[in-house]
Amino acid sequence: MQESDNRDPSLTAALRALAEDETRAGASSSVEARLLAEVRSIAQARRRRTHATVAALAAALFLAVAVPLWRTTAHRPPADSAATHSVVSVGEVATAFFPLRYSTVPMTGGQIVRMQVPQSALGSFGLASGDVLDGSSSRTVLADVLVGEDGLARAVRFVRPVVHEEKKR
Repeated sequence: MQESDNRDPSLTAALRALAEDETRAGASSSVEARLLAEVRSIAQARRRRTHATVAALAAALFLAVAVPLWRTTAHRPPADSAATHSVVSVGEVATAFFPLRYSTVPMTGGQIVRMQVPQSALGSFGLASGDVLDGSSSRTVLADVLVGEDGLARAVRFVRPVVHEEKKR
């Protein structure tokens, strides 16, 4: 590239000398201190966010493990300190669910409700009272009723509690 004729060599030399002085000088100490303080502040804020995220994840993991464990242990009956000579276990025998009048109505959610119904309700489903009852003198039987979120009963099953007693050796 050719130098133009109107350039002054002394001006070019002075500008180059000024650029070299500026390069060696750097920023003033106050500017450097403010810049370092800002960089440290940004890094500290980033570390705080990282620590908060890790703590939140650890708490979520703890709850995900602790809550199901607590639920399984909270519902256990306490162990007796005295030795017993017999063990009683309570269970249930239930029929299959029988559809009711509104069983064909679509349902997205529901719940099972346990209730006592008259013993005569068994006959409506072709069951004799002896099929569900164990000879008790009660005029009612237990029933689990599937009820939709709209309040309509969709199905019913009949339940009989069973108690077994076993002797320990």
